[in-house]
Amino acid sequence: MKKFHFSTLVLLFLLGISGIQAQTDYGETFKSRLYVGGSFALGLGTVTSIDLSPMAGYNINRFLSAGIGTTYMFYSYNDPYGNGSDYRTSFWGGRVFARAVPFPDALRGLFLHAEYESISNERLAEAYPNGPLELTRVWTPAVLVGPGFRSQMGANSYFTLSLYYNVLDDGTVSSSIYSGPIIYRIGFIFGLY
Repeated sequence: MKKFHFSTLVLLFLLGISGIQAQTDYGETFKSRLYVGGSFALGLGTVTSIDLSPMAGYNINRFLSAGIGTTYMFYSYNDPYGNGSDYRTSFWGGRVFARAVPFPDALRGLFLHAEYESISNERLAEAYPNGPLELTRVWTPAVLVGPGFRSQMGANSYFTLSLYYNVLDDGTVSSSIYSGPIIYRIGFIFGLY
């Protein structure tokens, strides 16, 4: 696991020096380099899920942007058969990320994304080694990497569509909060100038 964290830092460093364009237009003042945005997801029915994930970023230079974000997820299952198996829970956590555009002239909207997140969630786990399974709150890390596409909506605002791969997902329940290693996000970004 330590080898992976080191390789992630190397990847982020290489993205920063490789001469690729930042996520939003580069500005000369501190405020003009900031951007905010995030993603929102909503599912209603027997299973209700709500995902609010705001973020804030900063254009480090004209080639790389980085930022932080938070996540709050609400999940509810309402048993349609009335067997008493209704369930409700909330997940929360944070993330740090870096973004860059590898082909600014040919594919201006394409960006690459690398992110580390950690989410507090409830799942069945052993309270102590070889103990019985109990519903326990734990922190689950994820390293998401992959491409995204941004489409300009205004002077400095964008619609984003991203497809990420969770490198830490090994197929077990304890390795991810997501239903598989592939995660997609739809969101928006707004420059502050």
